[in-house]
Amino acid sequence: MWIYRRLAKISWKDKKTNQEVCDHLGTKREIAKTIKTRKIKYFGHIKRHTSFLKDVLEGKIEGSRPRGRQRRQWVDDIAEWTGKAIRQCTVEAQDREKWRSVSSQPQEQGRHRE
Repeated sequence: MWIYRRLAKISWKDKKTNQEVCDHLGTKREIAKTIKTRKIKYFGHIKRHTSFLKDVLEGKIEGSRPRGRQRRQWVDDIAEWTGKAIRQCTVEAQDREKWRSVSSQPQEQGRHRE
């Protein structure tokens, strides 16, 4: 946000909210979309390689989990934002060009909002 304030020549002392600065410049805050896109791209990167991260992501690490409701997993976000099952995402991630088109358009639904 500091770059927007600098472009519009709005000082921090002017007591303007970030939303007012965005409205003044006619822009939107798109940090949530950027995070979704990068997370989906990183998922594809991990799935195309054989590494320790892939084992962690797929849950192949031995051990037991604590009692109670299961925590939300990292891959649950990927499935929600792509609108596809994890198995289908894994298959599509093998084709780099196809995965680029999937990752460039994350869905807006879900608990994360801009």
